Amino acid sequence: MRIGYDARPIVLFRTGMRTYSVNLIRELAESEHDFEALLYFCEGNPDSVLIGIEKVKWRKVSAPFGWWWTIFQLPAVVGKDRVAIFHAEYSVPPLVSCPTIVTVHDAISAMFLEPADLKTRVITNAFTLLAVHRSRFVLTPSESAKRDVAQRFFVPKGKIVVTPYGVSGNFKPVPKDKAKRQIAERFGIEGRFVLTVNFSRPRKNAHILAKAFRELVARKVPVNWLVFAGVCPESVKKLILQMAGDASERVIFTGFVPDDDLPILYSAADVFAFPSRYEGFGLPVLEAMACGTPVVAGDAPAVNEFAKPAAILVPPNDWKSLAEAIEQVLVNENLAESLRQKGLKLASNYTWARTASLTWQVYQKTISNP
Repeated sequence: MRIGYDARPIVLFRTGMRTYSVNLIRELAESEHDFEALLYFCEGNPDSVLIGIEKVKWRKVSAPFGWWWTIFQLPAVVGKDRVAIFHAEYSVPPLVSCPTIVTVHDAISAMFLEPADLKTRVITNAFTLLAVHRSRFVLTPSESAKRDVAQRFFVPKGKIVVTPYGVSGNFKPVPKDKAKRQIAERFGIEGRFVLTVNFSRPRKNAHILAKAFRELVARKVPVNWLVFAGVCPESVKKLILQMAGDASERVIFTGFVPDDDLPILYSAADVFAFPSRYEGFGLPVLEAMACGTPVVAGDAPAVNEFAKPAAILVPPNDWKSLAEAIEQVLVNENLAESLRQKGLKLASNYTWARTASLTWQVYQKTISNP
């Protein structure tokens, strides 16, 4: 089965969209299925992770404008390549001749949860609306996202299939002493610390976490640092430091962290905090659990859906409850160990192989009912 993919998220973005596509395609390519992936992109370079895999081929298709690439240039090439199904995230080429599948990770753009200018918001929602109604099936990572997509984009729930994310095999516990030592060498972080990642967008509530950390320091809770891992604008850093107040000197921004270093960072952390108020899934929570790190997270519906048995969940905007929960984990080793064990067990149930298997079932349904 020859499947075409919009590989722009893989080539251009270091986000959850890239993580999803890379792992899905890699698992399908390594399976025993009769599968071939054609990865289409318009600029940049192929991702090294998917180079050299026999069942994966890259196709660079040039176009003067992004919209021209999507509407005209790509459909012409896909037709010549005799692709059986075209799979993309959020938007699909409307003129492509084969059946399409679209993955919609969340309904954030239609829920007005992120700042955006009117033009961007209208275009984004219009392309997503067109994609979900044009496509044979819509994939979401959680039941929560399924409900939101169905409601915001007027999609029959029977057309939406939940294919939960997985955890890559490199996310596993690193012995605490070893992880602490390596993090001290690479980032200069010594002592106990609270970690968060993927924090720069307003709904991630980084400022709430900063206020909670200020409270922890004021209470003299045994913690040295609050670590923010990932790239973010200076305006976000300024707000975080402002909210941290007297504790701002204990706030560390690592900048971009390579994939190979993330499991070490998770493993070295004493608590992983993720007070996001909305997620399509909440992959960082699962990654932290897979590394054996206790998790305190915001009680967003999608996170609650999978993480509730193995994490402490608090109201996302309540910095006092967040501070109290983090303190409990830092001072109560029995609680911390219980969360570690529950998290490891829960994370083991979420694999990209499972995601790929569920997605393959959707491909087969699409081919069998053209």
